Amino acid sequence: MINVVEPGAYAELDWRVLGTTIQAGSIDARPGGISPVSRACPVSSFRLDPAVAADAAAVTEVVVALESSLYGQTAFSQADLEDEWSDLDLEQNARVVRDGDRIVGSGAVRERGELWRAEGYVHPDALGRGIGKLIATGLEGDAVHRGARRIQNSVFEADSVARRLLESLGYDAVRLFRELRIELEAPPPAPEWPDGLRVVPFEPERDALEFHAAHQEAFADHWEYTPRDFGSWSKGHLGSERFDPTLWCVVRAGDEIAAGTICTGDTYGGGWVHALFTRRPWRKQGVGAALLGDSFGRFWERGEHSVGLGVDAASDTGAFRLYERAGMAPVLGWVMYEKQLGDAA
Repeated sequence: MINVVEPGAYAELDWRVLGTTIQAGSIDARPGGISPVSRACPVSSFRLDPAVAADAAAVTEVVVALESSLYGQTAFSQADLEDEWSDLDLEQNARVVRDGDRIVGSGAVRERGELWRAEGYVHPDALGRGIGKLIATGLEGDAVHRGARRIQNSVFEADSVARRLLESLGYDAVRLFRELRIELEAPPPAPEWPDGLRVVPFEPERDALEFHAAHQEAFADHWEYTPRDFGSWSKGHLGSERFDPTLWCVVRAGDEIAAGTICTGDTYGGGWVHALFTRRPWRKQGVGAALLGDSFGRFWERGEHSVGLGVDAASDTGAFRLYERAGMAPVLGWVMYEKQLGDAA
């Protein structure tokens, strides 16, 4: 669940979607570290089944419990989960772990050609019972069977148990991401745009194709970025129930789109910046800071005073420092792990 916001290509790996925590597995969450699967409740007592839409409430409960146990709070909601699931074939790409009638874990994979991304969650009450390992190896097996050569999985930075699990399964840490957030206490100042740039409303029929092209171009040099065709991009953004064109920013230089933002309200507990980008000819002119300020203003006007985004903390673009200068602070962190599969191993 990660959404990475970079300064030439500022947000876009959807960070909270990129992959989040596979917890416990055969690593006992209690003192003692790595241990065999509990004899009292063998992993064979669990069922790893395809998810269905009706599982959303129970899966949300698992995610909320896990995040709260690690960070003391969470703003994650069922609506957030349903939005994340909206572009998934649940039968093919989402799994739940059932302990009798109760869902105690869940996972999903997202296809990106030879690279697949996985995410998984285990309820804190079910730690040390092999569920995390069941999810991780099950999703990995699905990916191998369907031709993946690499798989990435992200765990909460604070979750040493999950990190040890992935390391025990042959994964290596490759990247660090953080969610930053700001609590706006007063109307933000109006952004200052460089000369020659103007902000216009986003009109889907007029702007969607060009905006998509500009967005993809800006992210072309982002770490591990996979382009999205217009159909997939349009379904994910314009087709979302959360789509609100008044929260998007289109910045033009003459007839060209130079920069823009994709934002939604009521997402992960407030306003969420999914993408913030500047095309190369207009970089290093303060456009990123202006875009961020513009998004703050749009959210303030609609009553969203908590604003968040995801950022690649390892990027050399200066994005993290830009957001900190704007008053944003880290609230969550994810470590991305990767494993070579099949012939690539």
